[in-house]
Amino acid sequence: MKARTTRRTAPRSLSIALAVSVSALSLAACGDGGSDESADVKKGDDITVGLLLPDRDTARFEKFDYPLIKQEVATLTDDKGKVRYANAEASVSRQSEQFQQMIDDKVDVILVDALDSKKIAPDVQKAKDAGIPVIAYDRLAEGPIDAYVSHDNELVGQVQGRAIIGELGDKAENSKVVMMNGDPPTPTRHGSRTVR
Repeated sequence: MKARTTRRTAPRSLSIALAVSVSALSLAACGDGGSDESADVKKGDDITVGLLLPDRDTARFEKFDYPLIKQEVATLTDDKGKVRYANAEASVSRQSEQFQQMIDDKVDVILVDALDSKKIAPDVQKAKDAGIPVIAYDRLAEGPIDAYVSHDNELVGQVQGRAIIGELGDKAENSKVVMMNGDPPTPTRHGSRTVR
């Protein structure tokens, strides 16, 4: 797992939200509810984390990410912090409206898994103008984000490749494998390709 931040010193709420997102991603990646990983964050802040997830079709968002983030915020803040949650249900315009609502509600930090990395940029700028830090979670968002947290996507690809080769066994050398990348509006480093 890689966690990159664009600032060395972050407000306490940003630190807590970053720790929460790192914990949730590591738990989601492992597929279980336990993890020894956590950032070195002092507990006891009465903060509100705005959580914006992209859709309900991806089972992990509702089943794992949201509950784990909620649990981690409670743990890291001695049950003083809370999560204000919204799901865009695969609508870019709905996510923008929800983002604006988080700004209007003056949450302390926004954790967003952007449906469209480019179209979210004006919302990120509005949050910045309002003094609300934004963490891009799982997918990079454009605009003046304060941090980006994601899986180690290259390692995920390597693990997937090894699993496919393992399943194909002796047939791997002569089999055709079609790789299909994610959401077309989300830019990827590599295009879809056929591997022989």
